[in-house]
Amino acid sequence: MRTIFLLYIGILLFILPGCQYFKSTHPQAGLPDEATTGMTDKSILNFAAAIDRNINDYKKQYSLIYQSGDLSVYAEKYSAHNDGLLYKTYTANGTISNTVKSYYFKNDSLILVKERIKLMNEEGSVFKDIRTYIRNNVTFKIDSRTASTADALRTLPYLLVQVADNKYPEENYPSDIKGINDAINGTDKFDMVFDNISTYPDALYIMLKSKKQPNYRSSILVKNKDTYIDSLLNFPSLFKDGKLKLKWKIEDNLTIYVPVADTMTSASGLNK
Repeated sequence: MRTIFLLYIGILLFILPGCQYFKSTHPQAGLPDEATTGMTDKSILNFAAAIDRNINDYKKQYSLIYQSGDLSVYAEKYSAHNDGLLYKTYTANGTISNTVKSYYFKNDSLILVKERIKLMNEEGSVFKDIRTYIRNNVTFKIDSRTASTADALRTLPYLLVQVADNKYPEENYPSDIKGINDAINGTDKFDMVFDNISTYPDALYIMLKSKKQPNYRSSILVKNKDTYIDSLLNFPSLFKDGKLKLKWKIEDNLTIYVPVADTMTSASGLNK
């Protein structure tokens, strides 16, 4: 139970209060999206598979890795001209649990949410895949599979999740997406400012904190110093609680500083 609670809290790092929608009106009040009205679970899976196959051709944006206590979250966004959109979040609670959640869009309409969950407890590990199918902003099917190992999971078929009267629980996916965009853009509770620069015998880290949620933090590993890093080291008080103009990249689950001379790369960054 504690493991599930911690996993739920990790997912909440992306969710914001309020009611936000993909379109200008409430989804239930708008007209059906003609491009998704006739989609079935099979056609949705085929469309999502096409996005996965062509993922390297899409424009990629990504966030810092954010921490809150033992929890960490990271987000990605893939887009192409009128050809689908994919958001992904990675949530981890140390060695206790981790979840990868993928949101697939067609013509600005969410059609599929996939979750891959790994839970660890005293009895061992549990691996679970969940797929939620959405048409005209309404969930019409959920299936899942569960196993004790990742290899065993891949061999199992998905089983339909039974619900009473076909009434699936409501999810605030627009709030999820807003939280992901905020994480990528460094806005709202993910608006990070400089806290300090920490030096260790074999490492150097830029430490950031959220302006709105001080318990939300992020660290950026500095492998190669430049004049900007020298300024942070020599005059940290001048940058304290201020927004930094810097670039980074993600490698091996680490956020790594991109020196000023190397900023003509695909790295995302604050104050883009």
